[in-house]
Amino acid sequence: MRIALALLAAATLSGAALAKKAEPTVCPGPVPTQLFISPVGEPFRPQPDGGDPVTRWFDGADRNHDGQVTQSELILDADRFFATLDKDHNGELWPDEISDYEENVAPEVKLYRARQPGAAPAERPSAEAIKEARERMKRRAKGDGGYDGPMGAGRYAFLNVPNPVAGADADLNRAISRDEFRRMAADRFRDLDPNLTKALTLATLPRTPAQIEANRRCIEKAKEKASGRTPEKRKEPARP
Repeated sequence: MRIALALLAAATLSGAALAKKAEPTVCPGPVPTQLFISPVGEPFRPQPDGGDPVTRWFDGADRNHDGQVTQSELILDADRFFATLDKDHNGELWPDEISDYEENVAPEVKLYRARQPGAAPAERPSAEAIKEARERMKRRAKGDGGYDGPMGAGRYAFLNVPNPVAGADADLNRAISRDEFRRMAADRFRDLDPNLTKALTLATLPRTPAQIEANRRCIEKAKEKASGRTPEKRKEPARP
């Protein structure tokens, strides 16, 4: 009798496991294309032709078109994007150029209000504070630094870096040199290459939080359609 009960329990657990395994992880229907923000902070927006923003970035960064992006190619990609942000071509991004990026190029990165005109300039941080800030940025990029989920650009990127451009300011002097931008690109490459393969491919790069969420919603809609239920409309917050 005990053997029969054990076999029945095992069969039940096995069936439950199979049912769980059968849950779809990729939506069978079309998933809405999402904004993508590259590792160096450049936004790639959905186009009417339906092209994938991640693939569009990757193909541009892959200079020799071998299906891989190396660290040197990502640094060249950073150089190209830096040149578009450096409006006065002086080799540095000043606060007004960073503000232009946040306001007009990728407003999705904005988290805080800009300093008010006439406000006293902030004191230069100590070497210890700079070192601590660098380590904190690295931990947060890897998802281990105190952020309560993806923030700013992190919602649309491979790494949870809320402001990829401002995050390149390694010495926190409110100006970003071309060398700082290049070092930022090298750091981001290392974060995306934990297995030290020295090359990034589309197949091994992670999905962004926005892609994951869009896929989840698509799966939910597919389940509701299959069950004959009407999808629940999301309630919009009441306007004051």
